[in-house]
Amino acid sequence: MSDRKPAGSGRGQHRGAGARPFGPGEAPLGVRPGLGGSRRRAGVSPVGGSLNRRSGDEPGASSGRSARLTPGAAVQLRRLALGALLLASFLLPPVAARASLTTVGQVSVIGTTLLDPEAVIAAANIPIGSSLLGVNLREAEEAVAALPLVAAVRVSAGLPDGIQIRVREKSLLLRWQIGDRVYAVSESGELLGETASLNLAPSAAAALAAAPLLYDDRTPSPLPTVGQLTATELDVATRLASLTPEDLGTAATTLTLRLLSDFGFVVEATGPSIEWSAVFGIYSVTIRPTSMVPGQVRLLRSLLAGRETRIGWVILADDQAGTYTAKGVRPPSPSVSPSPSPGTSPAPSDPSPSPSAPTVSP
Repeated sequence: MSDRKPAGSGRGQHRGAGARPFGPGEAPLGVRPGLGGSRRRAGVSPVGGSLNRRSGDEPGASSGRSARLTPGAAVQLRRLALGALLLASFLLPPVAARASLTTVGQVSVIGTTLLDPEAVIAAANIPIGSSLLGVNLREAEEAVAALPLVAAVRVSAGLPDGIQIRVREKSLLLRWQIGDRVYAVSESGELLGETASLNLAPSAAAALAAAPLLYDDRTPSPLPTVGQLTATELDVATRLASLTPEDLGTAATTLTLRLLSDFGFVVEATGPSIEWSAVFGIYSVTIRPTSMVPGQVRLLRSLLAGRETRIGWVILADDQAGTYTAKGVRPPSPSVSPSPSPGTSPAPSDPSPSPSAPTVSP
C-alpha cells in the first residue's frame, strides 16, 4: 500500500485555493491579474470599466474623455466670450435698425388732460414706419419737454412696435393779460406763454377761458421779461381773483381785477347804477403783508353797505381804515418820495395811495 495520495483526489476542490493572485505579467493570456483567475468575455466591458485601465495602458493615458482646460485657458476663453458679447451689443442694434427688422407701428400718449395728445406726438417727431431701434428717445423727450405745459416726460420703446410717451403736466391757475396778449399762469406763478400757443385740448381751452383774468396795466409790465410772479404777487392775485359779488355784498354784476403802476391791485365793479373801484394797494413782505387782504375785504363790504351807488373810489389803506370818494371822482396818484441825499438811507414809505378824502371807519 503506497503512502502517495492520488493526484486526482482533489477533483472537487478549487485548484488555486489558497494561492496568491497573479501579479502583473504573470497571468496567462486572457486572464486579468488579481481577479482569481476569472476570464473576460470578448467584446464585453465589465461594469465600471471606465474606471479600470487595461494592463497595457500607461498611467496618464487618455481614456476617451476630453482633457480639462487649465485655469489660464478657461480665463482666456471667458474673456473672449465677453468681448464677443460686447461687440455684438454695439453692432447688432445699428445693423438691425438699417435692416428695418422692427418698425414703429403706433405712438401713444399717457397722462395728458390739458395738452392735445396730437400736439405731443407732433413734438416728439417719431414717424410711423420708422425703425423702432433707430428712434432717438432722448431727443424725443427733449422736444416734448420744451412744450410750455410739460413738467416732466418719459419716452420709451416697447416691442413689438410701440412708442409710449408719459407726460406730467403743469397746472393752470389764472389768465394774465398784458395789452392784447393773454398769458397763462401756472400754480407756481410761472408765466407759461400765450394761451393760443399752449396746444390745449378743446376741453382744456374751454376751462381756461373761464379761469380768473387779471389785467396788468403797468407801463411797462416786467412780467414778460421776468417770466415769474413773486410769491407776494401770486398770493394777492389768487386771493382777489377768487372774489365774487356775494363776498363783497355788492349788487354789481361784474368784478374786474387790475394791476396798476401807481395804485397796485384794484378791483373794479360795474352794474346797474354801480361803478366803483377798490384800491387794495401794493404789498410787500414787511410794510404791507398779504395777511391783511381778508380784513380789507371785510372793510370794503362795510364801506359799500348803503352807499354803493354813490361811491367812486374806495382806498383801503389797511384792514382797519379806509376812505372813499364820490362817484366819478378819481383820487390823485400816490406821490413819489424824492431821492435821498447821498450818504443817507431812504426812509420807508407806505406804498398805499394817500387821497385827500377823509378816513372813514366802518
